[in-house]
Amino acid sequence: MVSRDLGFKIPGAIAFCLVVVGYFFYREYQQKQPEIVRQNISNKNFSGIVDSTFTVHMNHELTTIIFKNKKTISGLQQQYHYMLKKNDSIVKRKGEDSIYIYRDGEVKAYKY
Repeated sequence: MVSRDLGFKIPGAIAFCLVVVGYFFYREYQQKQPEIVRQNISNKNFSGIVDSTFTVHMNHELTTIIFKNKKTISGLQQQYHYMLKKNDSIVKRKGEDSIYIYRDGEVKAYKY
């Protein structure tokens, strides 16, 4: 009778299976993440006059807007940090994927 040493093979097989399963869950999550962000922004509703904007490097470069009434909106794409200027009026309606920026009598719409 041949004895088999399975002491190291079983933990290795379990670790391999966990890595494979973890990889597929990671891929699935990464594919859904942009859609989740779009849904979160679509469900937001805000308007106001921009006082300032800033981005935080540790927060994936997401933009935070501070309005004149001291209300803040965060989680916007980095591009809005560069688009918005002080005293711009912005409107985002719930259920829409566009943000409207009013500056000097002109209206510009940006799709999210």
